[in-house]
Amino acid sequence: MLSMIKEKFCQLPFFRRPIFRQFIKFCLVGASNFFIDFSVYLLFTRLFGLHYLPASVISFVVAVTWSFEWNRKWTFRYRNEGLRWQYIKFFIANIISLSLNLGLLSLLIELVHIPDLWAKAVSSLIVAVFNFSLNRFWTFKR
Repeated sequence: MLSMIKEKFCQLPFFRRPIFRQFIKFCLVGASNFFIDFSVYLLFTRLFGLHYLPASVISFVVAVTWSFEWNRKWTFRYRNEGLRWQYIKFFIANIISLSLNLGLLSLLIELVHIPDLWAKAVSSLIVAVFNFSLNRFWTFKR
């Protein structure tokens, strides 16, 4: 039954487009990235008592490094540019995303009064779409 659903799904026109497959892979890497980001965030806020903003920055840097490796090798299969320059571009794209994430996080916590863990989840999901586009069309552009 599952294989039949997969077969039918893979026949859909949008699924055959490389950008869609890349987005699915990006989301899978992003899910693991989110788990790492969230786990490190929990560690620093709950165990070490660090304020949510610096904890979010630390968790972000750890997660970005993980994400770079998997997106470079698996999602975009990109090897044309020097590793150092590509990581710099990836990091810049993610710093922009971090800025958006922190802004949304602060807005949701301070103004909307959403609990920090829910705010972290919502802001991360919104920024993921922006981050994919920036990395797809700039960092890993062919």
